[in-house]
Amino acid sequence: MPFLKSSIGNHTNISLDDICNLISVTTTQDAIGNFIASEKTFMVFCSKFSITRAEFSTAGQAGYKPDLMLVVDADAYGNEKLLEYQEKRYSIYKTFQRVDGFIELYCEVKTGANKPK
Repeated sequence: MPFLKSSIGNHTNISLDDICNLISVTTTQDAIGNFIASEKTFMVFCSKFSITRAEFSTAGQAGYKPDLMLVVDADAYGNEKLLEYQEKRYSIYKTFQRVDGFIELYCEVKTGANKPK
């Protein structure tokens, strides 16, 4: 079945041949007022790209330590702030909506963000 996105606009052929897990965090309050965070993880197809020198410099000046950039289908992304890629947990510090229907997720490793196994 043909996809409508592939026929709209000027796009490069990005192959989403890798997998990452987007993590949605919700916080609820229990009966005695404690806040409890729960995570919902769902798998999406992605493509990994290197961080450019310009992005590395700009992000570094803003206090971030960029590690990787993943491209996912914009329809699959719901403003999550965490993701797992190759058994490593990342924080998404910036996104960029592309004209070809994909979104770029700029990620950094956060100290203490990895859950113990």
